[in-house]
Amino acid sequence: MQPGKVKHKDRDLGTYQRPDGQSFKVTAKLYEMPAEYDYWLTTYDAEHEEWGHMRFMLTVPKKIAATIDLAGAIVSGTALDQVKQSLLSATEQGRDMAPCFAHDGWVLI
Repeated sequence: MQPGKVKHKDRDLGTYQRPDGQSFKVTAKLYEMPAEYDYWLTTYDAEHEEWGHMRFMLTVPKKIAATIDLAGAIVSGTALDQVKQSLLSATEQGRDMAPCFAHDGWVLI
């Protein structure tokens, strides 16, 4: 499967500003994975004006989000909160690449 060939929904998730004033414009692509895949795929892009782009990947099992609309709620809710948490420690050298395993089953890298 090549994500570039899969239909997707673009999402503008706004600007996240850290307490120290650093800010990131956050967008996401939620891919409409075919029925034979048991997950939804999302890529996040957090763009800093000086530091460039920091990217994240989210997988949401279809067993916890049967529809793309339910997956979208995770994308703009709890998973976005985790992206913001990861951006708290980001620097001009990048960010930590540690995976985050949510209790309800999604994974953010």
